[in-house]
Amino acid sequence: MKNLLIIVDYQYDFVASDGLLTAGDQAQSIENNIYSLANMYINNNDDILLTLDTHKKEEWHIHPESKSFNIHCEKGTKGHAPYGKIDKILSYENASFIEKKGYAPLHKDIENIINIYDNIELCGVVTDICVLQTAIALYNASVNLGKNINFKVNDDACGYFNKYGHTFAIDYMKNILGFEVV
Repeated sequence: MKNLLIIVDYQYDFVASDGLLTAGDQAQSIENNIYSLANMYINNNDDILLTLDTHKKEEWHIHPESKSFNIHCEKGTKGHAPYGKIDKILSYENASFIEKKGYAPLHKDIENIINIYDNIELCGVVTDICVLQTAIALYNASVNLGKNINFKVNDDACGYFNKYGHTFAIDYMKNILGFEVV
């Protein structure tokens, strides 16, 4: 069985106190949880995938998110980089990253993941936006491709802007998508 941990958008702009779209203290408080979880996967010789929200200033004015958010995670800036200790995970042999412009990875990336892994666990930021949208994309791909994937979301390793959004997203993943909440 192939296992994958997906760390969603744990990037400087979403986590650091001076990040451009930060979840601040709450997102910072889960850094050790994510790092410990990643080390469990490393010790089991499992795979880790980091998603990186990726934007370009010259394209921002036509991006749908520009109606709701200021530019963030601009490629080539410190805001785009994985935050804190999570950056060290990329040095692990079985760790990789994908860049994405929207709330979830591209369909082809999701399909590749679904075709390789039997067990997928999600964590990262923020629960009710990119973590939830990634969960929905994974769920839909697995159903449409007829794959029986065991999905989990790690409640203690998800960061959020507000508790209501977090609780809604965790409940949705559990009760609608059938994810195990750990």
